[in-house]
Amino acid sequence: MYSMSWNEFESLSFELAKKIKSSKKEVDLIICVSRGGLVLGKILSEILEKPLAVISAKYINDKYTIDENISSLYPIKGDILLVDDIMEETTNEIVKVIKRNKQVKTVTLATLFYRPKGKKLIPDFSINEIQRTMWITFPYQKDCLKENCF
Repeated sequence: MYSMSWNEFESLSFELAKKIKSSKKEVDLIICVSRGGLVLGKILSEILEKPLAVISAKYINDKYTIDENISSLYPIKGDILLVDDIMEETTNEIVKVIKRNKQVKTVTLATLFYRPKGKKLIPDFSINEIQRTMWITFPYQKDCLKENCF
């Protein structure tokens, strides 16, 4: 297990933002995945000057559950940037939910880390690929907050 500090998280978030900005990728709305993508989504929303929405997804009783409702004050349309701290193949299920909205043109993926499974998930923007067995504790997670990982 690797415990990440706030400074490292912030540095990696800025690095990801630079990659997105330098790509000139058009983005109309950022959707972050609750809960892991909330802090990263907020940072990217501020840097990229784009509105932020939230979609909830979580394992409940060994079943991956995605809320069909996206929380947003802005229309869910155009070019979407989907953000999470770590992405796995379950991200594809979130993309399917977002694409049910016929006004969505594209969904681009941005993450700090991703766990690939074949070629089923390769984010458009990422910092690092990690092994399936690697576990990262982010500074905003309960275990890290108890241990004062900052």
